[in-house]
Amino acid sequence: MGYAVTSARTLLDETPTYGPLRLLEAAKRTIEAMQAAEIDSEEARNLQTKIDAAAASLIRGEDAFRLHLDELVADTLRLVCS
Repeated sequence: MGYAVTSARTLLDETPTYGPLRLLEAAKRTIEAMQAAEIDSEEARNLQTKIDAAAASLIRGEDAFRLHLDELVADTLRLVCS
């Protein structure tokens, strides 16, 4: 929670692209917290790998990042809705 609150404040002064990266980091930390609470699944681990790939794709440009985020949204919906 501290990460999310601090991010909310610092985003006011940062580059707009940092917002999606910070949200991906929050998602990753949520998965890690679930694992620590022994709420774990192969799907969550796969999602965590895809989150890392999406964040790394920004280095190739915003179009690549957008594509990875679109795929990540679809994967997350499949996980949540199954």
